[in-house]
Amino acid sequence: MKKIVIALAFMGTTFASAQAQDVDQKDVPQAVSSALTQKYANATDLDWEMDGANYEAEFDMDRVDHTVLLDPSGKILMSKRDIMEKDLPQTVRTAIGQNYKSMRLDDIELVEKDGQTYYQVELDQQGQDKKVVLSADGREVTSPAYWD
Repeated sequence: MKKIVIALAFMGTTFASAQAQDVDQKDVPQAVSSALTQKYANATDLDWEMDGANYEAEFDMDRVDHTVLLDPSGKILMSKRDIMEKDLPQTVRTAIGQNYKSMRLDDIELVEKDGQTYYQVELDQQGQDKKVVLSADGREVTSPAYWD
């Protein structure tokens, strides 16, 4: 019984450490904070988390949810923001309509990484979710992976 308790405690600790950890604003390196402020000067409701060795900033700007991933030097690795269905390119809307006819479009985000634009969508069908990333031309891609 003692071995089971120890094993469960170890698994719980491992799981908790794999999750993003909240970071207080004062603990964010100046280079990271400055890079975010320079690009997103009007950000409000800012929250920081660690994602591995990188910093993830979640904030609102003009009432739109944004998330930005920065490395410790302040380089923006990728960003995402909520968008409306009407803002999807026609090629992406067509691909979703053809490949996921029976599913309802739920959550839509525009992702920018390495100078490329992607669209990550959450699709629903009778309570089951499917998360998909599409390139601007409507092709389903695995890189970048869906970013929760």
